[in-house]
Parts: sequence; structure tokens; C-alpha cells
Amino acid sequence: MKKVFLSFTIGNDPHTEGLFKAANIAKLAGFDTVILEPGETLRDIAKAISQHDPHHIGISYRLTPEVGIKELKATLFRLKELGVLFRPNGEQRKIAFAGLPKTIEILREIRFELPCQVFLVAQETCPLARVASVLDFLEIYDRRRENILEDIKEELFPYQIEVLDQLAEEVISKEEYRLEPPLNIPSERAISSLPYRAIEAQRPLIRTHFGIPSDSIGPTVEGIRILADAKVVDEISLGSSDLSQRYFGKPEEFKSRKNDGGVPYKDYDDLVRLFQATRRGNYPSIKPYAHVSDILNFIDICIEAGMLIGAHQAIPLFWFNELDGRGPSPVPESIEEHILAVKKLAELEIPTEMNDPNQWASRYAHDSIIVADYGLITAVMVTAGVKDLIYQFQLNKPAETGDFADLAKMTAAMQICNEIAAYRQPLPAMWIETRTGIEHLSPDLERAKYQLARSTLLQMLLDPQIIHLVSYCEANYAAKPEDIIESSQIVRRAIRLFQENKPDLIKYIKDPIVLSRKEHLVKEASFLLREIARLNPLFDGAHLSTYAPYLANGPTLEESIRRGYMAAPGINHPEYKQEKLLTKIMKYGFIDAVDYAKGTPITEEERLEKLKSKDD
Repeated sequence: MKKVFLSFTIGNDPHTEGLFKAANIAKLAGFDTVILEPGETLRDIAKAISQHDPHHIGISYRLTPEVGIKELKATLFRLKELGVLFRPNGEQRKIAFAGLPKTIEILREIRFELPCQVFLVAQETCPLARVASVLDFLEIYDRRRENILEDIKEELFPYQIEVLDQLAEEVISKEEYRLEPPLNIPSERAISSLPYRAIEAQRPLIRTHFGIPSDSIGPTVEGIRILADAKVVDEISLGSSDLSQRYFGKPEEFKSRKNDGGVPYKDYDDLVRLFQATRRGNYPSIKPYAHVSDILNFIDICIEAGMLIGAHQAIPLFWFNELDGRGPSPVPESIEEHILAVKKLAELEIPTEMNDPNQWASRYAHDSIIVADYGLITAVMVTAGVKDLIYQFQLNKPAETGDFADLAKMTAAMQICNEIAAYRQPLPAMWIETRTGIEHLSPDLERAKYQLARSTLLQMLLDPQIIHLVSYCEANYAAKPEDIIESSQIVRRAIRLFQENKPDLIKYIKDPIVLSRKEHLVKEASFLLREIARLNPLFDGAHLSTYAPYLANGPTLEESIRRGYMAAPGINHPEYKQEKLLTKIMKYGFIDAVDYAKGTPITEEERLEKLKSKDD
């Protein structure tokens, strides 16, 4: 009988990408693997442990270190109390914990306060060292270890564009980026309009997440003032705490619950204070996360408080519900609410981004799924009447993705978006927003500065109108104002150096490897979109440009994920999990669906044919 590796996050932490990576390593080592959904109660976790009888248990928490320590202690003591830390034969289960570097550092000092031994998985600077650490925990020291490390080495280090390495070094050399001048102060019209702000800026706009985990909004209010006075960002995406997203307007609910993940604004007055903090310096616009419930009403409250004016809003499509554990809503209800929210934003003429594809990427969906999802969100936005469609292209996500893979995937997505959007004439404004994947950044801060510079240079090949600034420190801790200021300087110097060297760089977007992969992904995503559109009983489309109304339909979208047309290995919800879906990172960092038995790439037609035969 195979050994079992079971893993879960604690404290409602929705970040499961690390668990998936560890589970993949365990599979290569011959383990059966189980990943629990985020938000499971400790009693449900104990029940799953009893059911699957794992030899090894992996636990993860990627938010505030001090909170993570409390959550881990509470979890382990409760599991001990429930009697599941030992297997039925009396053998103690081996337990590992992964968290931010500071969390691991604190745990090393207090590990003897825990009720059992815990293997601490440090966030190693070298990706291959992280794999070796997981193998140490799994006690793989035989020939399998060498084979696994050799196989994964090809995935971890895909081909890169060397000239970007050289330019990135120049960006951070001698910290000359600190000499970058501040951003311009926009006119009154631009302060209240994102498109006009972009016209005046004549450069990519810079937005960033910001929200300090605390017992009050005070530190975030002060931080916003600092950022506004420093004139380093055009838009602040308010990093909303998990409680704010779930219980806004119910301050009493905050008292007895753990708060983490961002700023804990509780009511309308808090939103007003946060907005007022931006009325200085270069007057950055501000908007919060879309909440996980009562989204339509929350839009009205935001506008009344001053939020969303001159900003844009991001709305998911499939996510932020029971599917990923971020919210309580069932998937069908959630999809319908998200579509209605997009329609409302369209009526208010607020630029809209549907931040859906990066959620699929976090769960190791293959590239064709990612490209097709851009088509789905385009269908929703154009049929809703959105005037300014904003597309977030998150590069280096997952971290193993290569330069050519990113360029091919994102340019394929652009082509699909344009073809779906052609349903509406004249075409709406379509904005490209790029960002660095947090998982790409090293815990070594100097290395992370280089990576941020390099990722920005790669993003510039896509000619973005907005750059979502991810601060270089975010593999270690939530960004503080001084981190965002420095990261903005790095990004702006990277933009300038790219423009100075553009003639030598732009050729890579037309590299034969990129163009060949792009053509393949457009073909595969087009097939998938046609099959999803055919799930709509009213479907009568001849070309992608006619698909939008059939795709932008709640029941059709829910059916697409229920049947597994839209799927990812990292989905753990029992109703939508596809046990036989396997994806693999290929040469250049391409991610393909592969045959479960052979491990060789399969087309979308082959994948869906297997699903249909299973249903029959």
C-alpha cells in the first residue's frame, strides 16, 4: 500500500500553490496525495486524517507570522486532543509546516512549545533546495531522490532571455533607481478618470496592493498618506482583510474572529477615512477588493465613500466562493452575482478587470485553460457593456513559467480577447495590465529586487498601459510604505531602460518559438471555447466573434466547470475536482495537460473526449 501525503492550509489562508507543489513532489516519490480545501474546520481536518491515514502531513500559512504561530499551535493542540497525531498502529505521523521566513524563524525558537515534532520547511532562496527540503521531510534518500531532482531541475530553470538579465542588473546597479523622479500630479479631470490619467501620464500607470494587517485601520491610513506624498503610485488597491471581505458592515463580527491578510475596515466611516488619506500628493485613486458577498450593495457604498472614483474594480468570475474557500457562496450563485456586479460597474462607467485567469494559474491549470478563460471574461464584460476592459496578465505564475511561455500565453490571450470582443462594434477600449507573480520572488531581498526589475522588463514586451506593482519584499512580508516606494523606483527605472533599449528587445515577441506556441494555444483555446458555448442550449455561433452571449451565461459557465471543461489540478472542491487531470511543465516553461497514464501532452479535443466518454 502506498504511503499518503495529506496537506492543508490553516486559518482560512487561501494560498494553496505551495501545497500543490509539495503534493506533486510526493506523487513523483510514489505517494498518494490529498489536499484539503481552505477553510475546513479542525474537526473536518481530523476526520480527513482519520479517513486517509496519512504518514506525512503538510501544513501551510502564508500570512502574518505572529498570527500563523497562534494558528499552528491551536491546530496541533486540537488535533492532539482529537487523537489524530498518531496512526492506528501507534506510529506518530510526520508533520511539516511551511510559512513566511519570519514565521519559520520564530518557530525555530519555540518549537519545543509544540505538542509534537514539526519539520520546518524554510523558503529557500534556491528553488531546487526547496524541492530537496520536501524530499527530506518525505524521507526520500534512495535513487528516487536523484531522479526527482533531475526531472524537476528542467521544470525549475526554463530558457530565459539573456539580455533581460543584463538590463535587470543595470536597473538595480548602485541603487541608481532611487534617483527616479516622482510621478506627475494629475489634473482634476484625470484624478476622477483612469483613462484621462493614463493619457496625461504618457507611461504605464502604476497600481499596488496595500493594506497593513492590524487591529485598526490606523497604520494603513498613515501608510496611504506617505505613499500619496511620495507620488509613487497612481492607484491603490486596498488590501482588504479576510474579515472585511466577509463581514463588512457588521463590526460585531470582528471581535471574536481572527483577522489577517490586510486592513480591517469595518464600515462606511472606515472607507471614508481611507479615501481621505489619498487626497494629497499625486492624489492616487483607491479601491478595495471586491467582497465575497453583497457585492452590488458594496459598490454603492464605495462610491458614496469616494472609493472607485478615478479607479477601476476587479471582479472574479469562477472564484472567491466555496470553490476556493474564500467565500461562503455556492459556485452557481457566485457566478451570477459576479456577472451582475460587472453589469453594474458598466452602468456606472467604471473600468473593469475580471481577475480570474491568475486564480487558475495558481492551481496549475494548463496554458490552454488560461487563454480560454480570458475569452470567457471578455464575453462577460462585452455583453455587460463595460466601456474600458482591463486585462491583468500575471507573469512568472506559476514560478516555473518561462519567458517564451509567458509571451506566447499572453499574446495568444490578447488575440482571443480581440476575437471575442468583436461581438461588440465598435470595439471597447481594451487595457493591458501586467504584474509579477509573488511566488516568483526570492526571500533574499537583493535577489528579489533583481527579479522585480527583470520581470518588469519582460512585461514591457507586452506594451502595458498599467503595471500592477508587486513589492520585492512580498515573499517575506506584506509591503510597508517604504518597500512600495523603493519598488516603484525599481519599476520606473526598468520602464525607462526598456524604452531606451526597445529596438533590441521587441524582437523577442516575434521569436519563432513564441509565435509557434501562440498559434497552438489560440487553436486549443478556440476549440475549448466552442465546446463551452455549445453547452448553452441556445448556441448558434459560427465564429468566435459570435460566441459572447452564449459564453456569458451563468448556467453555461457553471456547467463548464462542473463537467471539467474548465479545470485545474489544484481544485479540491469535491463537486468540481477532476481526479484524472494532470498538467506538466514542459520545455520553455510551457504547461500542458498530459495523458494520466503516459504523461505525454494531449489536445483539448482529446481531453474533452475523455470527459464526455466518462459522462456517457
